Amino acid sequence: MLIVLDPGAANQVTVQTSLPKHRDIQDFVYPLIGEKNLVTLEGKEWKMWRAIFNPGFASGHMMSLVGSMVSDTIRFTEILSEYAVEGRVFELEDAATRLTVDIIGSVVLDMSLRAQTSENELLKALRDQLKWMPLHRDLNLFREYNPMKFIVYRKNTRIMNRYLDKLLEQRFETRQREEMTASKRSKPIIDLALDTYLKETGQSGASALPKQFKRSAIDQFKTFLFAGHDTTSSTACYIVHLLSKHPAVLDKVCQEHDEVYGSDTSKTAKAITEDPYSLNRLPYTMAVLKEVLRLHPPVSTARRGDPNTHILFDGKQYPTEGFFVWPVSYAMHRQPELWPNPEEFIPERFLAKEGDPLFPPKGAWRAFEHGPRNCIGQELAYIELKIFMVLTLRDFDIRPAYEDRDKLDGKDRSSLMVDGDRAYQVLVATAKPALGYPAKVSKRGRLVHLG
Repeated sequence: MLIVLDPGAANQVTVQTSLPKHRDIQDFVYPLIGEKNLVTLEGKEWKMWRAIFNPGFASGHMMSLVGSMVSDTIRFTEILSEYAVEGRVFELEDAATRLTVDIIGSVVLDMSLRAQTSENELLKALRDQLKWMPLHRDLNLFREYNPMKFIVYRKNTRIMNRYLDKLLEQRFETRQREEMTASKRSKPIIDLALDTYLKETGQSGASALPKQFKRSAIDQFKTFLFAGHDTTSSTACYIVHLLSKHPAVLDKVCQEHDEVYGSDTSKTAKAITEDPYSLNRLPYTMAVLKEVLRLHPPVSTARRGDPNTHILFDGKQYPTEGFFVWPVSYAMHRQPELWPNPEEFIPERFLAKEGDPLFPPKGAWRAFEHGPRNCIGQELAYIELKIFMVLTLRDFDIRPAYEDRDKLDGKDRSSLMVDGDRAYQVLVATAKPALGYPAKVSKRGRLVHLG
């Protein structure tokens, strides 16, 4: 294994030369998201499918879908209100995951998956699959070597593929009707991808959904679902967690939201829907989001070394052939040589001008990676997380409830901490907050914290 902690060295294997994804990553994700996923495809096939899905994830198109994201997030705030009335402990990671699944269904397929209000067959199969994944390191040797694992893989894969096959066919039929009526509604991501595919393959006007496209679209949807399930939802938890520990920062975020949307939070959802680009007028909110991702990046990339690729660092050349090349974003994001006071939560880093000691060095922040294999869904993640922040932070006080969870479970986990924090990251496919971030919520009174 070759661990890379220098931004320039990391760029050599991700930007200057984009090394292929390591086979271990392929072996891990195949049971979860299939073989035709954008995470592990390589060469011409990857370029083709990335180009097909790029238009749907473009910033301008994402803005046209903000209204549906707002609607799904409003339902999330209604659920928070119910928890506030009940006063009970709930898992924020689960609630945020269900919100993310609904948003992905809305923007990709223009369909409501109703994950927030009912048990969803697709989400259930995905989570069951995750429990059996090889990187779920809970020392359960029975599960690790249980031959039933492969039967479970096949069963869950059939459930997910069948579910998505049906949704894609339904969306294709709806798309055909909308074209006949010249509907001016914003197209979901899958429609733009299909438009590009049909044009590139000379099948414009096709009366049936092409099988090759359907097969890839099923795997891509599972990829988007997995990415949102495991990254956006955990980031939402850490936004809440870090702001609960830094009330002065929370006050500044809320003040910015007041300045852009007014202090009457009942009008905010409508204001965002009518002017989606208002989300770009939240520089401090964006700085907080980036600082959260600096301290708690959910994923890193892993590349396969190549005989023709060497890393030049400090005047020496290091071969990559035969190595698992791992630019570790978590470690890079906490290096004192790159980040002054790296363990401190300082959103102002991402507002600093060049020359300021806080100014982030080029390539040092790698939450979504760099180069041609950067995260295709990063713009979607930014938008949905900013909507989450704007519609929740001024109205709700969400606090960690680890001690309450311990009492409910009859267990003393008080010693389970990392750097004095119960909400440490654990590996469940990607990095998530321990125990799903048990929390309690109450309606928020607007207080200003000084200092």
